[in-house]
Amino acid sequence: MGKKINYKIFFIAILLLLPFTVLAIESGDDVIRILQNITNWLWRVFLIATVIAFLAAGFFYFTSAGNPDKVSRAHRMVLYGVIGVVVALLSAGMVSLIESFLET
Repeated sequence: MGKKINYKIFFIAILLLLPFTVLAIESGDDVIRILQNITNWLWRVFLIATVIAFLAAGFFYFTSAGNPDKVSRAHRMVLYGVIGVVVALLSAGMVSLIESFLET
């Protein structure tokens, strides 16, 4: 069976991201400007999460003392950090893609 989605965590994440969307909307903004503001906020969140993931991975790697389970945990954290960077870069590209679709 597939993994079960924990809806409580998903709901809490949505509630935590709502202030970012409200802060991104300023009076008189068009759709592209709102998307750019949301992307800028999310970029900062992903950047902070990525730095924390890399720092935690380094900590777990140096404190693993050769334990294969802890080393594999550190490798997974680095992988998640790289995925965070890719998602952040894709979010920046999505605004340009949506903007090109709306302009045509």
